[in-house]
Amino acid sequence: MLNENLKKILQNKNLETLYTDFGEQKIFILHFDQKLKVFSFEDKTILFLNNNEEFIPFKIEDFTFLFKEILENIKKQNTQFQNIIEYKENMILKGNSIKNFLKKSFVLKQKINKNLKFLILLKDSLKMLLNDYIFLKKILKLLLLNIDILINSIKDNLSRLDALYILSSSIKNETMNKNIYLLSVLSVIFLPLNLIVGFFGMNTKNLFLENNPYGTLYIFFSICCILIFGLLYYKSKKVKEFEFDDYLKKK
Repeated sequence: MLNENLKKILQNKNLETLYTDFGEQKIFILHFDQKLKVFSFEDKTILFLNNNEEFIPFKIEDFTFLFKEILENIKKQNTQFQNIIEYKENMILKGNSIKNFLKKSFVLKQKINKNLKFLILLKDSLKMLLNDYIFLKKILKLLLLNIDILINSIKDNLSRLDALYILSSSIKNETMNKNIYLLSVLSVIFLPLNLIVGFFGMNTKNLFLENNPYGTLYIFFSICCILIFGLLYYKSKKVKEFEFDDYLKKK
């Protein structure tokens, strides 16, 4: 029969993948995709906890296949995440904006981190298992190698996703700064015009150029000069933008 203390531990919904000593028994708990599998080891025999709460012999081949299947599943997910990131990169580099990018990138990062956490726990558990049972050395070393490759690939996806978020935020900030700068320039240009219109729109007598037959023409030319001067000033202050690879093109 299954030990009562072990039974209580296995009922914990937040139980993670781990390898530990439980009394005189070595227990390996594998928790992946909401499925819990429990193994024990005696000499050179692998034991599996069945639905009847009894440990029964488990073939090494089946033990190996189980882990390979899990790693293959994570690999497929990681490839899918990688394709999503590449698609988003191409969209942003083409100048398109992604709706709800912050929320979507956070959800994607959460899924990637979930796989990364599982692999790290699995790696640590398998290393401890390898130290205790040499007869599993051959299959565990290969599994650990595949896990390391997957971990590096997942970390690379996380780095690309972080860089993508920074790029998206920078583009939005740059666009906002340009709009604010343009509004500031337009305000500087049209403020004198508003003052002129407001001054000559006053309903009072003896206004400047009131009796001059060319008064309207003078005001019109003054407005045009202010507009032209403002546009020229804006153009002269505009920072010249260079392409990233201009230096290479010149060579």
